[in-house]
Amino acid sequence: MDRSEIRLITGSSMGLMCGYSLSAGKLDVFEEVFRSVGINRRLELFRKVLFHRLLPRAVDEIMTPADKLEIPFAFSVCYVPVCTVKYYWLLGEFNPAWKKFVCAALTFPFLCVTPRFLNGKLAVDGGMADNIPLYPMLRCGPQFLAPGEKLDLVLVLHFDAHYDFRAEFVSDTPIVDLDLAICNRFKKNHYDFSRQYVEEMLASAEEYGERICKKLIDEPRDKKEITAAAERIFLDEYAARRRNVSADRLLSLFNHLGKALRSEASCNKILF
Repeated sequence: MDRSEIRLITGSSMGLMCGYSLSAGKLDVFEEVFRSVGINRRLELFRKVLFHRLLPRAVDEIMTPADKLEIPFAFSVCYVPVCTVKYYWLLGEFNPAWKKFVCAALTFPFLCVTPRFLNGKLAVDGGMADNIPLYPMLRCGPQFLAPGEKLDLVLVLHFDAHYDFRAEFVSDTPIVDLDLAICNRFKKNHYDFSRQYVEEMLASAEEYGERICKKLIDEPRDKKEITAAAERIFLDEYAARRRNVSADRLLSLFNHLGKALRSEASCNKILF
C-alpha cells in the first residue's frame, strides 16, 4: 500500500503523533524520536515526563512550521470531569495553534504537571474518552473525500485485545481490526523505551504487517473478498486476543462514558 492511497487518518494518544507524522510525510522523524527516548526504568520515565517536558519536547521535534498535512487527520480530546469527547481535524499548511490542541490531547492525567485548558475547559489525553477513534473516520470523514469517492478499506490498529468494532459500528466498508500487541505475543512493556526493546517492537511489527498484507491485499481483490479476508484475520487472532488480560481494558469504562456523552452536533471541529 502506497501512502498516496490513504484518504483519511484518525488517532488518539500516542496514535495521534503517528497519524500526524503519516499525514505530514514525517514517519522517519517520528521513528527517530521514538528510538531516541532510551529509557527502560519506570521511575526514570515518569521523572522525564513530569519534570523534563519529555512529551512537549517530542511534539516540538515532530511538529514544525514547515509541515504540510496532505491527508485529512483527526484526533480525540477528552474534557473532564464529565469525560466528554471532541474530535479535531487538521489539514494543509502548519498552524501554530494546532500545538495547543495536540499537547492537550497528550496530557495524560497524573503524568503532566501543567494542566491544559481548551476553550476554558480542562482537557486531557483523548484516549480517556475514545482510545480508538473510528467514529470520526466513518461518520465525518466522508466530507473530506472527493464527490462520489468511498473508502475501500479501513485499518484499525490498537492495543486492546478485547476491542471489536462490530459492537459499535455497522459499515459497508471492509474493516480490519488489529490488536498490534499480538505480533510480539502480548509482551507489552508499557514503560520500556530502551533502544533494544524499541528495535524489537519495530522489527516484529514490520514482520506482522507484511504477513497481514499478504493475507489481505497482495492479490487483486473485490470488496467481497477483502471483507472475507478481514473476517478471517480477526477469527485467526480471536482466541489469542480473548486469552490476554490487558490493562487497556480499564480505559473502556471511561470510553463508554465519553461515547455516551458524545454530541453529533458539536463533537467534530475543523482546525484548518
